[in-house]
Amino acid sequence: MRPLTTTLARAGAALALAALAWPSTCLAQEPAMTLKTVAELQEFAKAAEAKHRAETGQVMLWGTPSPAPLIEARGPVLFTDDFADLAQWHHEGVGRLETPEPGVLQLNCVGSRQGREGCMAFCRKDFPDNIAIDYEMKALTRRGLLITFVAAAGREGEDMIQDLPPRTGIFADYILNPRLRCYHLSISRYNDAGEHTGVSNWRRNPGIFMMAQQPDPCQEIGRWYHVTIVKKGPLLQLAVDGKLVGGFTDPGEIPEPLPSAGKIGFRTIGADVRVQIRRVRVTALE
Repeated sequence: MRPLTTTLARAGAALALAALAWPSTCLAQEPAMTLKTVAELQEFAKAAEAKHRAETGQVMLWGTPSPAPLIEARGPVLFTDDFADLAQWHHEGVGRLETPEPGVLQLNCVGSRQGREGCMAFCRKDFPDNIAIDYEMKALTRRGLLITFVAAAGREGEDMIQDLPPRTGIFADYILNPRLRCYHLSISRYNDAGEHTGVSNWRRNPGIFMMAQQPDPCQEIGRWYHVTIVKKGPLLQLAVDGKLVGGFTDPGEIPEPLPSAGKIGFRTIGADVRVQIRRVRVTALE
């Protein structure tokens, strides 16, 4: 699969698409940012993406490519974990969390398939906006992928663990949940047959909007990679082993408030995917 390339007309085009997706009475009665249902978000996306494909022949990316250099975190460290125990992590879905050696968290998802129940670990702590998330990851198998959730919170500001209904671990619980908002990033992205897809995706939820896509730098099995994810308001960046490999700016064209503060989390999903995580650190940018 080759990386998708596209550009998106902004401003006036976005207003035209909103009008296409919404009845005029709805537009008159309700500002775009008060859109509440996942079905309405999906209809909005369907209309916009169909129009974009008809005009360009390409898949629509909702984010704007960001040429900015990697932002360096200069603020205080907000969180670290040596995984002496798993008290700071909340497990959801199938499989299990374990610490196979000191300082290492392992997520195991075996016998599932992509789109179905995965193995999740969410940090219990909530983080503000404007942070850098650092961790090292090592995939032990190649029949699945790793997803990192960023700014995961209830759409009304709720704590996603304490205040929202329990989730089963199926992917729809996170991407189409009417009460949950977040970004997510996929890396080490193999399909269930063990074939690498060649790309790494950024998504925004609810609605699984494709924000950006870049080559996946984490393809080697059994190797540790240092991953850095930066979130500064609408700007998100991915660096691997210190090199900026992708990112985007969210132009706010989706009629839903931007994900901002919230939890971070990991998801392994696939036929046989086991991933180790270590040296997790969250740092304020300033």
